[in-house]
Amino acid sequence: MNFDKAIIEVLKDGSSSRQEVDGCPELRCKQDGPIVRFPFFIKGRHNKSCGYSEDFELSCSKENDTVLELPVSVKLHVSYISYRPQYLWVHDPNHCFLKQFKVLNVSASPFFFVYEVYDATVFNCSRDNTSSLSTRVDCLGDSSQPFVAITKTLGDLDGMVPCNKMFSLNSVPWEVFHNFSIFTLQWSRPNCLRCEEKGKLCRLKTNSSESETHCVNGYIS
Repeated sequence: MNFDKAIIEVLKDGSSSRQEVDGCPELRCKQDGPIVRFPFFIKGRHNKSCGYSEDFELSCSKENDTVLELPVSVKLHVSYISYRPQYLWVHDPNHCFLKQFKVLNVSASPFFFVYEVYDATVFNCSRDNTSSLSTRVDCLGDSSQPFVAITKTLGDLDGMVPCNKMFSLNSVPWEVFHNFSIFTLQWSRPNCLRCEEKGKLCRLKTNSSESETHCVNGYIS
């Protein structure tokens, strides 16, 4: 079992589900998919009122994978959602994160990266001669220049074979530098930790203009 799968399996062992109390059942896109409940909702399967806002809308792909769309038009698959401490693990179904990062604007969403981030530069190199401070990314190469190096600073490529700069990236999470296929996002609002700790359900307050939440009775099955 690889590192990413091991994380997910450990988390799943500690997960629990809750019963429907208000027409907003917990649902999954597939049997082994992540449990979806407030603040998230599944498009076409939950009422929108079951979620906190449209930013927390998920969808099911044709293959029944759970999909999160982030600005701008970046679609990622959700591997697991931890409602305490409000993390979700996502991965690129095309296994090429850097193509997604070129247009990803996490700051326009309610999510943020959990771990350290770096600004980075991506180069197309004539052959595989990356340094210990750079990372080979095959999915961005082609048959004539197959090796691409992503590096935290321009100096990381000093003394290497000639490389052509392709593009720069801002705020790349550290997981990408370590070739992990999953990276972690977190949300802070709505904060439902108090409800989770009490074993209750978190819901939007009715007739509230401030998108306030409160705890309602529910129970762990």
